[in-house]
Amino acid sequence: MRIRRATIGDLPAIRDVITRAYNPDQVRLGYQPPAVALNAAEWVQRGAAWVGEHASAVVAVLLAEPADGHLAVRMAAVDPAWQGRGHGRELLEHAEELATDNGLHEVRVAANVLLQQTISIYQHCGYQVREHRPHPLVAEHQMAELSKAI
Repeated sequence: MRIRRATIGDLPAIRDVITRAYNPDQVRLGYQPPAVALNAAEWVQRGAAWVGEHASAVVAVLLAEPADGHLAVRMAAVDPAWQGRGHGRELLEHAEELATDNGLHEVRVAANVLLQQTISIYQHCGYQVREHRPHPLVAEHQMAELSKAI
């Protein structure tokens, strides 16, 4: 997979990947994950969006930007048809390179604690749970905040 900065022309493919990637989470959680409603165009315009391509087809999306002394990964999504091939790990490694390029020494991600498979993937890539916090939209849910020192 080749990772490159996203362009406005990528928006339809970005939205498709996000919708497909988060659909299983929506079924598990019973509500639409907030990431699905993100304004991808704003992230692209800020230069904080990347796409992973395979043979010119967008198969993955990374939204990440510096925040409070670390790189905040808002989304690392892989189209379900392309999952299980290490592309999620590649997105996280790209985020870690971005952190280094920006003089940052930590990458942070968050996931609903009900999504243990997602949390396990992050942990397998070297991320550790720092804390739990209330979910911003669903009072009865918790978020796991994970980080990795670079």
